[in-house]
Amino acid sequence: MGLPTTAEKPGRNSHIERLRESLSKEIPVPREKLANNAKGAAVLVPIFERGGELHVVYIRRADHVASHQGQVAFPGGRVDPTDATLLDTALREAQEEVAIDPLTVDVLGAFPEMSTLTSGIIVAPFAGVIPATTALRPCPKEVAEIFAVPLGALRDPRYRGHYEWGGNRSKFPAIQYGGQTIWGLTLRITDNLLAILNSVP
Repeated sequence: MGLPTTAEKPGRNSHIERLRESLSKEIPVPREKLANNAKGAAVLVPIFERGGELHVVYIRRADHVASHQGQVAFPGGRVDPTDATLLDTALREAQEEVAIDPLTVDVLGAFPEMSTLTSGIIVAPFAGVIPATTALRPCPKEVAEIFAVPLGALRDPRYRGHYEWGGNRSKFPAIQYGGQTIWGLTLRITDNLLAILNSVP
């Protein structure tokens, strides 16, 4: 699945530190804004380093979930009453969906909130570095597949294209890699990540 299997530790390279510096300036969305919103959610953008290169972890949602069936996303979900913050929501959902232990996540910070274009869901994204040894396991009720994409592939224009969606077959920008299609809000979060990392010399 292209997932971390080696004994490498999360790198403290210039890319990670640049990302940390940039995201630390963003004020996280307050819990109250999304806690009582039926369309509010938080997600974790998991990052690990392997072979000297950063990789980003994605999931493909199960075909039987309530929304965005079969689409590529980041681990995440709706706010639970036990979540003190939206970061807590993102970390809890990542543990439930792909077995990431919250205590092992080096949280880098928050991205600005975003909304899906098709369903109007408001999402609070957070980025975090996970150990490369993390044994990711999909929750079959919510996740069909877990996969990771190296930073170089996300940047590579050869993997850029369009995805047709909806009854009128509208075309949306997309990354096509390894048989997976990254588009919509997930692509926008990815491009925000790349914009920060591309500023590193």
